[in-house]
Amino acid sequence: MLEISLGVALFTIIVMTLVGVILTARTWLVATGEVEITINAERTVRADVGRKLLGVLADHGIYLPSACGGRGTCGQCRVTVIGGGGLPTAVETALLSRSDLAAGARLSCQLGACEDLAIEVPSEILGVRKLPCIVRSNPSVATLMKELVLELPPGEAFEFRAGAYIQITAPPHRTAFSTFAIDEVYRGEWERLGLWKLAVTSDKEATRAYSIASYPGESTTLTLIVRIATPPPGASASVPPGVVSSYLFNLRPGDAVEVSGPYGTFFAADGDREMIVIGGGAGMAPLRSIILDQLLRLGSARKISFWYGARNRRELFYDEQFDGLAADRENFRWCVALSEPRDEESWQGERGFVHEVVHERYLKDHPAPEECEYYLCGPPMMIQAVLQMLYHLGVERESIHFDDFGA
Repeated sequence: MLEISLGVALFTIIVMTLVGVILTARTWLVATGEVEITINAERTVRADVGRKLLGVLADHGIYLPSACGGRGTCGQCRVTVIGGGGLPTAVETALLSRSDLAAGARLSCQLGACEDLAIEVPSEILGVRKLPCIVRSNPSVATLMKELVLELPPGEAFEFRAGAYIQITAPPHRTAFSTFAIDEVYRGEWERLGLWKLAVTSDKEATRAYSIASYPGESTTLTLIVRIATPPPGASASVPPGVVSSYLFNLRPGDAVEVSGPYGTFFAADGDREMIVIGGGAGMAPLRSIILDQLLRLGSARKISFWYGARNRRELFYDEQFDGLAADRENFRWCVALSEPRDEESWQGERGFVHEVVHERYLKDHPAPEECEYYLCGPPMMIQAVLQMLYHLGVERESIHFDDFGA
């Protein structure tokens, strides 16, 4: 019995000694305390050692774009490191070009505050704000899309450029598609697609970016077009629907939502060159903002045409507004192309994919397509088809502006 007691005591002493050695080594080998981060040579903040820069900056009111919520997949949360920072991570070398890295570009979601840092962020980022909003309405506008209208706080102005986007963070939630308020005209298609049985569960926050569909003249509300992200056809049951889009689809009037922004670079260039705008799906959002800003707020006289592709008549929205603008303004043309019109629709308009229609009905006979500016937004396959078509027409890349929703 004495031998057992001595053995237990000896084992305990050894374990406690090892714990002491580990804790002592940790104090020597692992950095603790705080570091200083200097921003644009004007402001210095302090941060705990090891924290990611994205979170540190957010704590001090500097909200970098991060459509992936800091998971290291979107490559948007860039800063320029002037001093400190160490070597880039494997994620950064995959998402940033060699020239960008050589110029000091880093991703703030990957950059840990392990030493004093000096960084630069774009000046416009310093104007990004977080605002609590209230849902005014959230109706269906197409089979898989809703128009989410958010009321800004009373007396608050949200200044942004047409084509900008905001970010929304969804809290942890469990959402069943069966609870969605879907307009009757679309419910049969939801049944056919088997969407009512879907559900999504998220145990952590998730952030996504959404383009603003309203234009700067609509100062008391923000309008977004939200497309529900469903699992791809043939995907296994383990592939969940979109976490944030599911959360937004389930919002009701009166619900509270916090947004941050504005962000983006997808803006109309100054000048009087002809604008050819091509879009599809939820790509309507920034294109509507840009067009309404040009025609309604700026009163632009430049020639503008809008070519929009949809599957059938039921997937069209804002068409009455654009019909009215085309009737009222000589410098604006609006054309819809339906790829799969239903027989009962008796569609008399253009048929086919939008890149084919804009080429056949306009660009192939245009005297100088290379002199125009092109603004594209929509599904990745549409963007690629339009880019290839413009390449064959001799349009320089510098004349093409696009927002790829698959990026």
